[in-house]
Amino acid sequence: MRARWAFFLAPIFPAAVAGYNLHIHRPQMALLSSFIFMCLDFYFLEAIVGIPTFYILKRKRWQHFWIYAAVGFLAIFAPLFAFCLARWQSSYEIGSVLTTCALVAIYGSAIGLIFWLLVRPDKDPVEQLASHFT
Repeated sequence: MRARWAFFLAPIFPAAVAGYNLHIHRPQMALLSSFIFMCLDFYFLEAIVGIPTFYILKRKRWQHFWIYAAVGFLAIFAPLFAFCLARWQSSYEIGSVLTTCALVAIYGSAIGLIFWLLVRPDKDPVEQLASHFT
C-alpha cells in the first residue's frame, strides 16, 4: 500500500520544480501546463521503469537509498540522451547535451529518493506495522 502512495506522491515535488523551470525558460507555456506536462512525463517513466525496478530490487534485497537514486537518474538520463541523439543537429556539442541530460536527470534522482523515503524498503515490514501502533 505504501508503494502505491509513493508512486503517486514521489513525482509531485520534482515535477513542480521542473515545471517552474520549464515555465521560466519558455514563458509562452503556462505554469500549470508546464507542471502537468512534467508530471505526466515523470509518471510515465516511473510506471515503465520504476515499478518493475522496485519489485526487482525488493526481490534481490537491494534496499539502499543510493540504488533508488541511481535508477531514477538513469531512468531520465537514458531516454533523454537517446532522444537527443535521434534529433541530433550539427550545431549540438556533446558536452552541452550531456550536461543538459544530467541536469534534467537530477529530477529523476530526486524522484527515486522521495520514493525510497516514502516506502522505506530497508525496514522490516513487521517493524513498519508495529511502528503505527507505538
